[in-house]
Amino acid sequence: MDIANDKPLRKPLTFYLVAAGYLGAMVLNIFQIYSLDRDIYPHDVLFIILYPVAAYGIFKVKRWGWYLVVGHILFLLIINVVLAMRLGYVIDALFIQLNLLLVFFLWYFLRSSVRSPFHNPALRWWERQHTRYGATFEVTLRKGSDPALSVDGINLSSGGCFVKLADDQNVALHDRVEVELKYDEFEPFHARGRVTWVTVGSEFNPKGAGIAFSRPDRANRLLRKAIMRVVRDRGVKTSENTAPA
Repeated sequence: MDIANDKPLRKPLTFYLVAAGYLGAMVLNIFQIYSLDRDIYPHDVLFIILYPVAAYGIFKVKRWGWYLVVGHILFLLIINVVLAMRLGYVIDALFIQLNLLLVFFLWYFLRSSVRSPFHNPALRWWERQHTRYGATFEVTLRKGSDPALSVDGINLSSGGCFVKLADDQNVALHDRVEVELKYDEFEPFHARGRVTWVTVGSEFNPKGAGIAFSRPDRANRLLRKAIMRVVRDRGVKTSENTAPA
Protein backbone atom coordinates (compact mmCIF):
# COMPACT_ATOMS: atom_id res chain seq x y z
CA MET A 1 0.00 0.00 0.00
CA ASP A 2 1.35 3.42 -0.94
CA ILE A 3 0.75 5.41 2.23
CA ALA A 4 1.11 8.68 0.37
CA ASN A 5 -2.01 7.82 -1.64
CA ASP A 6 -4.48 6.53 0.94
CA LYS A 7 -8.00 6.04 -0.35
CA PRO A 8 -10.65 8.49 0.83
CA LEU A 9 -12.52 7.41 3.93
CA ARG A 10 -16.11 6.31 3.59
CA LYS A 11 -19.00 8.49 4.62
CA PRO A 12 -20.87 7.06 7.65
CA LEU A 13 -23.80 4.82 6.74
CA THR A 14 -26.04 7.01 8.93
CA PHE A 15 -26.25 9.74 6.29
CA TYR A 16 -27.37 7.24 3.64
CA LEU A 17 -30.05 5.85 5.95
CA VAL A 18 -31.32 9.26 7.08
CA ALA A 19 -31.52 10.54 3.49
CA ALA A 20 -33.43 7.40 2.50
CA GLY A 21 -35.69 7.80 5.52
CA TYR A 22 -36.47 11.35 4.50
CA LEU A 23 -37.50 10.13 1.05
CA GLY A 24 -39.67 7.58 2.86
CA ALA A 25 -41.38 10.45 4.68
CA MET A 26 -42.17 11.95 1.26
CA VAL A 27 -43.92 8.74 0.18
CA LEU A 28 -45.84 8.68 3.45
CA ASN A 29 -46.86 12.31 2.93
CA ILE A 30 -48.18 11.53 -0.56
CA PHE A 31 -50.19 8.58 0.75
CA GLN A 32 -51.55 10.77 3.53
CA ILE A 33 -52.79 13.39 1.05
CA TYR A 34 -54.56 10.81 -1.09
CA SER A 35 -55.98 8.90 1.89
CA LEU A 36 -57.77 12.06 3.03
CA ASP A 37 -59.23 12.49 -0.46
CA ARG A 38 -58.77 16.24 -0.39
CA ASP A 39 -57.74 18.85 -2.89
CA ILE A 40 -54.04 19.27 -3.53
CA TYR A 41 -52.88 22.77 -2.57
CA PRO A 42 -49.86 24.60 -4.03
CA HIS A 43 -47.98 24.20 -0.76
CA ASP A 44 -48.46 20.41 -1.02
CA VAL A 45 -46.63 20.38 -4.34
CA LEU A 46 -43.88 22.65 -3.00
CA PHE A 47 -43.32 20.59 0.14
CA ILE A 48 -43.24 17.32 -1.81
CA ILE A 49 -40.70 18.78 -4.25
CA LEU A 50 -38.55 19.86 -1.30
CA TYR A 51 -38.31 16.31 0.09
CA PRO A 52 -35.76 15.03 -2.48
CA VAL A 53 -33.89 18.36 -2.40
CA ALA A 54 -33.57 18.12 1.38
CA ALA A 55 -32.60 14.44 1.12
CA TYR A 56 -29.80 15.43 -1.28
CA GLY A 57 -28.63 18.06 1.20
CA ILE A 58 -28.58 15.41 3.94
CA PHE A 59 -26.69 12.96 1.76
CA LYS A 60 -24.07 15.55 0.78
CA VAL A 61 -23.94 16.93 4.36
CA LYS A 62 -24.37 20.53 3.22
CA ARG A 63 -25.07 23.44 5.54
CA TRP A 64 -28.01 24.56 3.38
CA GLY A 65 -29.32 21.00 3.62
CA TRP A 66 -29.53 21.26 7.41
CA TYR A 67 -31.41 24.57 7.28
CA LEU A 68 -33.71 23.24 4.57
CA VAL A 69 -34.56 20.10 6.53
CA VAL A 70 -35.28 21.94 9.77
CA GLY A 71 -37.35 24.63 8.04
CA HIS A 72 -39.17 22.06 5.91
CA ILE A 73 -40.10 19.98 8.93
CA LEU A 74 -41.28 22.96 10.97
CA PHE A 75 -43.51 24.23 8.17
CA LEU A 76 -44.89 20.75 7.50
CA LEU A 77 -45.79 20.28 11.15
CA ILE A 78 -47.41 23.71 11.35
CA ILE A 79 -49.38 23.20 8.12
CA ASN A 80 -50.54 19.74 9.21
CA VAL A 81 -51.80 21.06 12.53
CA VAL A 82 -53.51 24.10 10.98
CA LEU A 83 -55.22 22.08 8.26
CA ALA A 84 -56.33 19.44 10.71
CA MET A 85 -57.89 22.09 12.94
CA ARG A 86 -59.45 24.28 10.26
CA LEU A 87 -60.65 21.66 7.85
CA GLY A 88 -61.62 19.08 10.42
CA TYR A 89 -59.42 16.30 9.13
CA VAL A 90 -59.97 12.86 10.50
CA ILE A 91 -56.71 12.01 12.24
CA ASP A 92 -55.90 8.68 10.61
CA ALA A 93 -52.95 6.35 11.14
CA LEU A 94 -50.94 7.80 8.23
CA PHE A 95 -51.33 11.34 9.58
CA ILE A 96 -50.06 10.24 13.00
CA GLN A 97 -47.19 8.23 11.55
CA LEU A 98 -46.05 11.07 9.31
CA ASN A 99 -46.06 13.63 12.10
CA LEU A 100 -44.28 11.30 14.51
CA LEU A 101 -41.64 10.70 11.84
CA LEU A 102 -41.26 14.44 11.27
CA VAL A 103 -40.89 15.07 15.00
CA PHE A 104 -38.20 12.40 15.14
CA PHE A 105 -36.29 14.00 12.24
CA LEU A 106 -36.56 17.43 13.87
CA TRP A 107 -35.18 16.08 17.16
CA TYR A 108 -32.43 14.23 15.29
CA PHE A 109 -31.21 17.24 13.29
CA LEU A 110 -31.31 19.63 16.24
CA ARG A 111 -28.83 17.49 18.20
CA SER A 112 -25.41 19.16 18.32
CA SER A 113 -23.59 15.97 17.30
CA VAL A 114 -25.65 15.81 14.09
CA ARG A 115 -25.74 19.56 13.44
CA SER A 116 -21.98 20.09 13.75
CA PRO A 117 -20.79 18.26 10.57
CA PHE A 118 -23.30 20.25 8.50
CA HIS A 119 -21.91 23.55 9.79
CA ASN A 120 -18.19 22.78 10.09
CA PRO A 121 -16.52 21.18 7.03
CA ALA A 122 -13.51 20.27 9.16
CA LEU A 123 -15.66 17.73 11.02
CA ARG A 124 -16.50 15.84 7.83
CA TRP A 125 -13.52 13.55 8.24
CA TRP A 126 -14.68 11.19 5.48
CA GLU A 127 -13.98 13.92 2.91
CA ARG A 128 -10.26 13.87 3.66
CA GLN A 129 -7.98 12.37 1.07
CA HIS A 130 -5.75 10.64 3.60
CA THR A 131 -6.28 8.46 6.64
CA ARG A 132 -5.08 10.06 9.86
CA TYR A 133 -3.18 8.26 12.59
CA GLY A 134 -2.73 9.23 16.20
CA ALA A 135 0.90 10.06 16.90
CA THR A 136 3.03 12.38 19.01
CA PHE A 137 5.72 14.46 17.33
CA GLU A 138 7.45 17.83 17.47
CA VAL A 139 6.71 20.55 14.94
CA THR A 140 8.29 23.93 14.30
CA LEU A 141 6.24 26.41 12.31
CA ARG A 142 7.77 29.43 10.62
CA LYS A 143 5.96 32.25 8.86
CA GLY A 144 8.05 34.97 7.24
CA SER A 145 9.92 37.00 9.83
CA ASP A 146 7.56 36.00 12.68
CA PRO A 147 9.09 34.10 15.59
CA ALA A 148 9.06 30.33 15.08
CA LEU A 149 6.40 28.36 16.97
CA SER A 150 7.43 25.13 18.66
CA VAL A 151 4.30 22.98 19.00
CA ASP A 152 3.27 19.36 19.56
CA GLY A 153 1.52 17.33 16.88
CA ILE A 154 -1.12 14.79 17.88
CA ASN A 155 -2.12 13.18 14.60
CA LEU A 156 -0.57 12.80 11.19
CA SER A 157 -1.51 11.84 7.66
CA SER A 158 0.29 11.80 4.35
CA GLY A 159 -1.38 15.09 3.53
CA GLY A 160 -0.94 17.04 6.74
CA CYS A 161 -1.02 17.15 10.51
CA PHE A 162 -2.81 18.64 13.48
CA VAL A 163 -0.82 20.58 16.08
CA LYS A 164 -1.76 21.84 19.51
CA LEU A 165 -1.28 25.53 20.23
CA ALA A 166 -0.56 27.08 23.60
CA ASP A 167 -2.76 29.91 24.87
CA ASP A 168 -0.26 32.51 23.68
CA GLN A 169 0.32 30.87 20.28
CA ASN A 170 -1.85 31.72 17.29
CA VAL A 171 -2.01 31.14 13.57
CA ALA A 172 -4.62 32.36 11.10
CA LEU A 173 -6.67 30.41 8.61
CA HIS A 174 -4.93 30.17 5.20
CA ASP A 175 -1.55 31.19 6.64
CA ARG A 176 1.36 29.83 4.62
CA VAL A 177 3.98 28.30 6.89
CA GLU A 178 7.23 26.38 6.72
CA VAL A 179 6.91 23.07 8.58
CA GLU A 180 9.69 21.17 10.28
CA LEU A 181 8.40 17.89 11.71
CA LYS A 182 10.48 15.63 13.98
CA TYR A 183 9.21 12.13 14.63
CA ASP A 184 11.08 9.52 16.64
CA GLU A 185 14.64 9.00 15.36
CA PHE A 186 13.96 10.14 11.81
CA GLU A 187 15.62 13.16 10.28
CA PRO A 188 13.38 16.25 10.38
CA PHE A 189 10.77 16.32 7.64
CA HIS A 190 10.47 19.70 5.87
CA ALA A 191 7.57 20.97 3.79
CA ARG A 192 5.63 24.08 3.05
CA GLY A 193 2.16 24.06 4.53
CA ARG A 194 -1.10 25.93 4.65
CA VAL A 195 -3.33 26.35 7.71
CA THR A 196 -6.66 24.82 6.69
CA TRP A 197 -8.44 24.85 10.02
CA VAL A 198 -8.10 26.62 13.36
CA THR A 199 -9.93 25.72 16.56
CA VAL A 200 -10.01 27.78 19.73
CA GLY A 201 -10.34 24.63 21.82
CA SER A 202 -13.15 23.18 23.88
CA GLU A 203 -13.80 20.69 26.62
CA PHE A 204 -13.27 17.84 24.17
CA ASN A 205 -10.70 19.21 21.70
CA PRO A 206 -7.50 21.18 22.26
CA LYS A 207 -6.74 24.56 20.80
CA GLY A 208 -4.83 23.94 17.63
CA ALA A 209 -4.53 24.07 13.86
CA GLY A 210 -4.75 21.68 10.96
CA ILE A 211 -1.98 22.09 8.41
CA ALA A 212 -2.02 20.69 4.88
CA PHE A 213 1.37 19.94 3.36
CA SER A 214 2.28 21.32 -0.06
CA ARG A 215 4.16 18.97 -2.33
CA PRO A 216 7.62 18.41 -0.79
CA ASP A 217 10.76 17.71 -2.75
CA ARG A 218 11.78 14.15 -3.59
CA ALA A 219 13.98 13.63 -0.53
CA ASN A 220 11.25 14.76 1.83
CA ARG A 221 8.63 12.70 -0.02
CA LEU A 222 10.70 9.58 0.64
CA LEU A 223 11.19 10.64 4.26
CA ARG A 224 7.44 11.24 4.63
CA LYS A 225 6.69 7.74 3.32
CA ALA A 226 9.16 6.21 5.77
CA ILE A 227 7.67 8.16 8.69
CA MET A 228 4.10 7.31 7.70
CA ARG A 229 4.96 3.62 7.41
CA VAL A 230 6.10 3.59 11.03
CA VAL A 231 3.22 5.80 12.20
CA ARG A 232 0.72 3.52 10.48
CA ASP A 233 2.21 0.43 12.13
CA ARG A 234 2.31 2.03 15.57
CA GLY A 235 -0.66 4.35 15.53
CA VAL A 236 -4.42 4.12 15.52
CA LYS A 237 -6.69 5.45 12.80
CA THR A 238 -8.61 8.41 14.10
CA SER A 239 -11.75 10.31 13.17
CA GLU A 240 -11.39 12.81 16.00
CA ASN A 241 -12.52 16.35 15.27
CA THR A 242 -9.02 17.71 15.50
CA ALA A 243 -7.65 18.11 11.99
CA PRO A 244 -8.73 18.69 8.42
CA ALA A 245 -5.63 17.29 6.75
